Amino acid sequence: MAKDAIRLPTIIARSIIILFFVICCTYTSTCFADAFQSSGSIRFSSLVDRNPSRTIIRAINSSSSTTLFSSRNFDLDSNDRAQPTRIERTEDERAYIESVLRTNVLFQDVVRQGSLIDLASAFDRVEYKKGDTIFSQGDTDKDYMLILKEGECSITIDGEEIPGIYGTMRPPAMVGELALLMDKDRAATVIAKTNVVAFRLDRASFKYFMTGPLVKAEDIKTEIRNIDHVIDQISGVKKRYGGDIIRQFKPSRRWLWGRWHGTILQQAWKAAATSMLVSTCFVAAIRFFCRPSWAPGQIPDPNFPIVSRLVPLAKLWHYLMSITTFILTFFLSQAYTLWRNMYDTTRKIQGRINDIGLLVASTVERDDQGKYTKRGENLLDDIGNYSRLFHLFCWAKYSKKFQVLSTSRGMSRMLSRGIMSRTEYNTLTSLSSSNGGPHNACLTWILVKCLTAMKDNTLPNDHALRDLLFRKMCDLRGTFAGIGDQLDGRIPLAYAHFVQVLVDSFLLIAPFALYSELGIWSIPAVGLLTLFYAGLLDLAKILLDPLDNDEFYDAPVNFDIGVLIRESNAGSTRWKYSAEMLPFATNFES
Repeated sequence: MAKDAIRLPTIIARSIIILFFVICCTYTSTCFADAFQSSGSIRFSSLVDRNPSRTIIRAINSSSSTTLFSSRNFDLDSNDRAQPTRIERTEDERAYIESVLRTNVLFQDVVRQGSLIDLASAFDRVEYKKGDTIFSQGDTDKDYMLILKEGECSITIDGEEIPGIYGTMRPPAMVGELALLMDKDRAATVIAKTNVVAFRLDRASFKYFMTGPLVKAEDIKTEIRNIDHVIDQISGVKKRYGGDIIRQFKPSRRWLWGRWHGTILQQAWKAAATSMLVSTCFVAAIRFFCRPSWAPGQIPDPNFPIVSRLVPLAKLWHYLMSITTFILTFFLSQAYTLWRNMYDTTRKIQGRINDIGLLVASTVERDDQGKYTKRGENLLDDIGNYSRLFHLFCWAKYSKKFQVLSTSRGMSRMLSRGIMSRTEYNTLTSLSSSNGGPHNACLTWILVKCLTAMKDNTLPNDHALRDLLFRKMCDLRGTFAGIGDQLDGRIPLAYAHFVQVLVDSFLLIAPFALYSELGIWSIPAVGLLTLFYAGLLDLAKILLDPLDNDEFYDAPVNFDIGVLIRESNAGSTRWKYSAEMLPFATNFES
C-alpha cells in the first residue's frame, strides 16, 4: 500500500509531462502547416457531397479567396475554365435579368468585378406549364437555377406546402440557386402554379462566375445561410415550439417532472453542482485536518472548536436568507410583469393590424353583386402587403436575431425570395438611414394608400372613417414604439447588480454556515438551495429578456417571434377573403 501511495504521484506527474509534450508537438506542427500555406502553395482537399457521384475539389490559395470547383464541370486549373456560351437575348430580357442580378445579394460580387453583362448573357429562356414539377425535393440531377419572368410557383417541403407569400414564388424571384451555391440536394419541391416563363442558368456557368477573383464564396454562403435561417422561421419552415408562441406545458405532475429541455433545471444545475463540490471539499477538509469525534452521518458537536466558530456565521447566514428571499422573489415578480406586458404588447400590435384590415375590407369599393371591384381588390392586396412588411421590420428593429432583414442584403434576399416587390425594395433601400427604419416607411405607406383611396372613392370619403383610421394607425405606432421603451427601461443596472451580489453572497456562505447544523448533510442542502435560489435569479434574467437579445439561456424559453409574424401574415389576408362574398345585395356607389 505504501509503495502504491508513492507510485501514484509519480504516475500522475508522468502523465502530465506526456500530455504537455503532445500539446507542444501539436502546436508546433500547426505552426509549420500555417507557414507552409502562407508561402503561396496550394492545398487540395477532396470533399464528397451528399451525391456520391459528385466530388467537389477545393483549392485554397493564400493570394485569393476560397473557391469551389465541381470536377464534372471544371478542370482543376481555374485559369483554363471554359467561357460560358453567350445566348442572344432581346434588349428587354437582358435588362430584366441584369436588374434582378444587380439587386441580388448572391451576385453582388460578380457585379462588382464587372461580369454582369456576361452573366446575364449565359441565361437561356425556358417555359413550364401549369402543374409541371420544376424541382423535386432531394433532386441531384437538375443542375440549374431560375429567374422567374412570368407566372407563379408553389413551394412544398416534406409534402407540406408552405403557406402564404413564403410558399409562393413570383417574379422577380430566384429559384434553385442555393443548391448550386451550397452543392447540396434540392431542399424543396417547386411546382408551377400557373404557366411559367423563366430564365435558366446551368451549374457550369454558375460556377464559372462564382469563382472570380473578387467573389468571396464562403462569405456569401454564410451570409445567405444566416438570412435564410431567419426567413425560414417567419415562413414556418423552422418552428421553435411546434407552432406555439411559447413552450406549452401539461398540468400533470408526472409530465412536469419528466421535463428537462427548456426548464430552469437545465440552466441552474451547473451552479448547484459547483456549490456541492465546494461543500464536499470543506467537509472532507474538516474530517481530514480536525479529526472530529462524531460519525460522518451525525450532526456535528456544537462544542467542537471548529463548529463553535461556525455558529455565528450560521446566524448571519439565516439573517441573510430572509432578506435574500424577499428581494429575490420581488425581483422575479418585477421581471414577470415586464415579460407579461411585452406579451400583451405583441398581441395589441396584431390586434391593431387586424382592425385596419377589417375597416378597409368592409368599406372598400364593391360592384352591384357585392364583390370587390378590381381597384378595391388591388387596394386590399397593397394594404395587406404593407402591413406584413411593417410587422416584419418592426421585429427586425427590436430583435437582434431578425435585424439582418432590415439590412440592404437582407432586403435583397427577401426580394429574391418574392417576399417584397422590386418597387418596395427600391424605395426602402433608397431611404436614408436617418428615416427611422423601414417599419416607419411601411406604416406611412398604409395610411397614405388609404387616404389616396378615399380621394378616388375606392374607400368612402367621409370624416368618420378617416378619423377612425387615423386613431388606429396612431395607436399602432404608439404600441410598437412602446416595445423599445419597455426594453430600454426593463431594470436599472444598480438593481440587477445588487440582487446578483446578494444571491451570490448568500450561496457562497451556505457551505460553511450549514455545516455547523447539518454536518455532511450540508452537501445536498447546499445543492438544493443553489438550485432554487440561483434558478430563481436566472429565471428572472430570462424573463427580463423576452426577445432573447442577450442570448443568456441556450435553450429556447421566450417568445417565438416567427409565430407572431406568421399570424399577422395570415391576418393580412383574412379580412379580404372573409368579406369577398356577401349573402346579401349591396348598393355601394363607385
